[in-house]
Amino acid sequence: MAQQRTDSGIQLTPFAGYTIGGEVDAREDTEQETNYRLRESSSYGFVLNWPSKAPTEWELYYNHQDTELAKGGPGVKLDTLQLGGTYLGQGSKHARPFFVATLGGMRIKPEATDNDYFVSFTLGGGYKFFPTKRIGIRLEARALGTFISSNNSWFCSGGSNGATCAVRTSGNLLIQAQANAGVIIRF
Repeated sequence: MAQQRTDSGIQLTPFAGYTIGGEVDAREDTEQETNYRLRESSSYGFVLNWPSKAPTEWELYYNHQDTELAKGGPGVKLDTLQLGGTYLGQGSKHARPFFVATLGGMRIKPEATDNDYFVSFTLGGGYKFFPTKRIGIRLEARALGTFISSNNSWFCSGGSNGATCAVRTSGNLLIQAQANAGVIIRF
């Protein structure tokens, strides 16, 4: 017997969150190996879900975080845009757990330098609560992973030839954790 959808419709969820973690293995211009951590900070964004085969949904995820390097370094803006899916677990028409996986890209914009773009993904889960048919609450936690290319340079001055850079990455994966809360508007 096919499972009937009780949650059909497009869902737009603006959210606010808090992001922690994020360490980049780097070598300074002195060639000394060091680790740079991103400061934990608030973040915000939106999630757009639309129905697929029960019990799944498609998901478009956008997140923005303004942060800085923890060692008193300059600011960094992180923008994530990803597409993926949501699996809805068993629950009632008013509350359902879900699991989510998305894949896309992250733009890293260090202060006063050019953008860098990297492949990224998220894995997470949470609950959707619907006290009414059209308005709900989404609570979730996600792990964010970004594949940072080796030999990348951030916070450089002096042009591309002979530039002095505060950070030259040598790591492969930037990992962060995030908790979000948002209001679901179902159309």
